[in-house]
Amino acid sequence: MAGYGERFAVPLISEYALRKAFWWEGEWRGKPMSCFVTEKRAVCKVGEKMTAFYVFDTPQGVYLRPEIKLIDDWIKVAHRGDDS
Repeated sequence: MAGYGERFAVPLISEYALRKAFWWEGEWRGKPMSCFVTEKRAVCKVGEKMTAFYVFDTPQGVYLRPEIKLIDDWIKVAHRGDDS
């Protein structure tokens, strides 16, 4: 969390949000991506930049969508299993 800076971390901190939070690493648009995902928002390092994503928890899995309105990519970060 410290690596993400106060500007991005503050909205994520609540006891409830942290209980359901998880870390995800992958790739987006050809760049490495590392995210701290909470119930409603994810803060990610994409390449060398920090950016925020909306989180959507669906019956098929957990998806991220950039907060940037011009980009409508959805990224699946967790599959929905029987024990979810």
